[in-house]
Amino acid sequence: MSCFFSSSWPRSLLGAVALCALATAQTYTSCNPTAKSCPPDVGLPVPGYSIDFRNGPDNTHWSSVGTGSVTYTPNLGAAFTINKKGDSPTMETSWYFFFGRAEVHMRAASGTGIVSCVVLESDDLDEIDWEWIGGEPNDVQTNYFGKGNTTTWDRGGKTPMGDTQGLTHNYTIDWTPSRVTWYIDGAVVRTLAYEAALGGQNFPQTPMRLKLGIWAGGDSGNPNGTIDWAGGVTNYTQGPFTMYVESVSVTNLNPAASYLYSDLSGSWASISMTNATTGPVPNQAPEPKPVGRSGGGQGRERGVEKEKNEEAMNGEEPFATNNVTGTASGVASPTNFVGQFNSANNGNPGTTTTRPSVLRPTQPSNIISEGSTLTTTFGVAGIMGAMLWAVGMGLVF
Repeated sequence: MSCFFSSSWPRSLLGAVALCALATAQTYTSCNPTAKSCPPDVGLPVPGYSIDFRNGPDNTHWSSVGTGSVTYTPNLGAAFTINKKGDSPTMETSWYFFFGRAEVHMRAASGTGIVSCVVLESDDLDEIDWEWIGGEPNDVQTNYFGKGNTTTWDRGGKTPMGDTQGLTHNYTIDWTPSRVTWYIDGAVVRTLAYEAALGGQNFPQTPMRLKLGIWAGGDSGNPNGTIDWAGGVTNYTQGPFTMYVESVSVTNLNPAASYLYSDLSGSWASISMTNATTGPVPNQAPEPKPVGRSGGGQGRERGVEKEKNEEAMNGEEPFATNNVTGTASGVASPTNFVGQFNSANNGNPGTTTTRPSVLRPTQPSNIISEGSTLTTTFGVAGIMGAMLWAVGMGLVF
């Protein structure tokens, strides 16, 4: 589910956007490649990237796109803080990746009406989400969208767990051509198969960028449905409200300098890659490990039931990752990985164009099908509220 909304927008626009939630995508795109030809997306040209925000920012690989600033602490990492009405600090990667894994170690923000978010988003409105409501410290919500299809509102769900605000947890999205799997501290909490998403039509399958941020869904200027979904009206005098992101790790199954939609289908098979560096790609990433660091209070006692889900794994072999903390894999520093990558190709970023090395997805058993529900579904009001994320980043549809 998407996030971030700026209460500075006029109420007339809020109403229009809320109504749009019933018919259009909840996320923003500057150029939708299913509607017209678009420029290629900048790709992550190496198999892995990771950053520990406790050591400070990485301004090469991340851009600020929200209202308000992100600060950095040596103990808890990047601090996304709402100090006043209108704040919605947000960061996104400066590159896209094409199937793989996004692992975020973080603490959600407390506060009535405050919404913390981790979102994977593509140009054609494919989307995979984590979302936390400040007044619900022991729950997390998951959701997905394909091509901005909002014909049904039962794709999202709520997972009960332990303390999301006082403890750091490992939230991982494992995204392959055949399925999406959500993990909390190494435990599977949800699996979506390709065929279960309207026969693959609604399956997120195009290059994504990672977004992190926080917004006030409970701002008094928001529509009532948004406020109700967010848990009530936000009282800014009770702030500040802060979400902490300790570290991020991304594995890219199809490293490339750029990704280009070769037609209007929005299919993974339509993506052409320039300077691709990958070989044959398995359909299953390795299971993420629990956080489990000493001194951080991260144990297995948070109430997440471990789910092996062996049938959904479908017997596929895991692939190996090669992440280096604080830098793109195989590159000297995060400030020059593009230059290093290009120098290996004589400075020419356009020497090779290939199609992704992915296999035709097959439907595993023991999955969540589109039209079914999870532990708790949050209905149209919540979706309408989350629709306003794009507006919160100062963008329009």
